[in-house]
Amino acid sequence: MELIKKLRDTTGSGIVDCKKALSENNNDIDASVKWLREKGILKAQKKQDRETNEGVVSFYNNSSNTEFTVCKIKCETDFVAKNNDFLDFAESLCKAIHENKNINDNGTDKDLTTLTINERILSDCLTDLISKIGENIQIVSYKKYFSDNSIFISYLHNKYNSNCSKIGSVVEISTDNQNSALKLVDELKIIAMQVSAMKPMGIDENSINSKILDDEKDIILKQMTNVPEDKKDQILKGKLNKFLKENTLLGQALITDPKKSVSSFLSEISKNNNISLNITSMDLYTI
Repeated sequence: MELIKKLRDTTGSGIVDCKKALSENNNDIDASVKWLREKGILKAQKKQDRETNEGVVSFYNNSSNTEFTVCKIKCETDFVAKNNDFLDFAESLCKAIHENKNINDNGTDKDLTTLTINERILSDCLTDLISKIGENIQIVSYKKYFSDNSIFISYLHNKYNSNCSKIGSVVEISTDNQNSALKLVDELKIIAMQVSAMKPMGIDENSINSKILDDEKDIILKQMTNVPEDKKDQILKGKLNKFLKENTLLGQALITDPKKSVSSFLSEISKNNNISLNITSMDLYTI
């Protein structure tokens, strides 16, 4: 029983599997670990075709607001997404990606073949976790954020722990004074919350796909079958402006104060602090 307990603590495998492993390997712990790994690989391979519809968005070092990493990892059930082993793996993976200077700044699991976590190859870590948890786990994507001329405002909605959630957002704000801008992070946090809550299609009109605008124009025109021709342009313009206000980050009403737009809120902070602040990018991550 002492050997079984030791093997369980080492591998996280079940009692029955540990007992069988020791029996097959003459109570040799190292050989039993290897045996379980080999069996785990077989089990993991069988699970890797199963659908993954749950998971987490994991952030690492986002409190710095100038240099951090986001990783999106999926599993099969919400139960596993909240599992401590899964969440620990997500955080360790995100940290390893952040600290590795030899991989692309953004990518998928295909860009991580050489990555190690605590000196172990990622594929081995993933295989062990799949074997232990009993669900398929997939690394979907990752992205590193860093800049000398911007700050990054991030937000995780309904967090599973301090760094993981199903919904996360990042807003990049360029500035002429990074040190001063960093002092405004708490005040600007609402903009990242806005992205998670209202899911804008783009920052402004120029960042929305032209096809989306063309489709919206077409829908509006088809709804004006009984409108006089001389009124159509005015109505089209008004409805398009309304669409843009509702679907662009800068045009949207601020979720904490609907009398202000996000654009006017940002301008107000810029003016009050004598600093230039401009939203240059935004990312919304969802599972």
